[in-house]
Amino acid sequence: MMDIRRIQAVLSEQEIDAWLLYDFRHSNPVAWQTLELPPETHCSRRWAVIVPAEGEAVKIVHSIEAHTLAGVPAREMRYTTRSDWEQALRETLGKHRRIALEYSPRNAIPVVSWVDAGTVEWLREQGYVVESSAEIIQQYSAVWSKEQFEENVVTAKLLRTAMMRCFSFIREHMLAGEPLTEYQVQQEIGKYFDEYNLVSYSLPNISVNANAANPHYQPTAEHSAELRHGDVVLVDMWAKPRTPHGVYADITWMAYLGEHVPERPATLFSVIATARDAALQLLRDNLPHKPVRGCDVDDACRAVVEKAGFGQYFIHRTGHSITTETHGWGANMDNFETHDTRRIVPMTSFSIEPGIYIPGEIGLRTEVNVVINERGEVIVTGGEPQQAILPLLAPQCNVQAFIKL
Repeated sequence: MMDIRRIQAVLSEQEIDAWLLYDFRHSNPVAWQTLELPPETHCSRRWAVIVPAEGEAVKIVHSIEAHTLAGVPAREMRYTTRSDWEQALRETLGKHRRIALEYSPRNAIPVVSWVDAGTVEWLREQGYVVESSAEIIQQYSAVWSKEQFEENVVTAKLLRTAMMRCFSFIREHMLAGEPLTEYQVQQEIGKYFDEYNLVSYSLPNISVNANAANPHYQPTAEHSAELRHGDVVLVDMWAKPRTPHGVYADITWMAYLGEHVPERPATLFSVIATARDAALQLLRDNLPHKPVRGCDVDDACRAVVEKAGFGQYFIHRTGHSITTETHGWGANMDNFETHDTRRIVPMTSFSIEPGIYIPGEIGLRTEVNVVINERGEVIVTGGEPQQAILPLLAPQCNVQAFIKL
């Protein structure tokens, strides 16, 4: 259930008079998640919930759809006509001038921009100052509890173990000369998730060579490459515990199906590993004493890839917020696809995942998860980051040795 007191504390900290959560026909997922509304709830009319920095919250619903917000702990106002709707908003917002809304100036942060331009225009015509709710959303929806933090320590270890079991599975089949496809490896990892009581909205990305040049590649039973000697393999997996408020871990590792990693993939991986570490160093050098924005982390990471001459092949942001969803509502490490100026705050988590994707040839990525603890310290979960591509068929390759927990 919506925690009004917690929201009000955030509003006071941000010096915002009120948060206007507005929706029309499921147009605002932030509002639905904040209010914890069942997704199947029938909704064909406008509604709003106004949470002031001080005082009682108010919900405005249409007379024929009062059930929509029945579970929201707020005083109810009903409307029927358009004039009723506008009057209810004016009356409820009252003297509050600075109003937070799911809006982003110039749509710089699309993930928090869900309210239509007409509603923003109307509010401004009434004399209200419209502010972005981006920081409020992060503080309310992306900050982990201590319990989530502690549970994620275990989840990250289990995911790292699943990764190494995956590589052991591939190694055994390759050494035995048994045919193996991307899809078969993916299904095997699904068994590990079940064994560890982990869940995910989808199974991992297992991709070889040019398939990995598509960052969102997914093998299927109908479309899946066979793993062969000399292939470069990317494994990206994400999962969370099967608990009500479990949060995700999300990692990517690389392997080579041979005894010695060739110079080309080894060099490319070295570039992205250095870029990843540059992003981590920026965080460690500044937090908790100086603010760091998501866009700053992206800049530090991307600069390394660009300097090495592969900037055109780093085609996505450096990282994303992690919560109970793989892609959460917190700050993204992004100054590429968007301009995320939100500060990185304690008890939030995000990925650092630079990649190089050369169409028709190869794709590589390294991905770690960062959690900022209560003291603002930078923690990389799940063990030490990968420093080089694993030569999976080398006689001395002991995959289990990489489970450094």
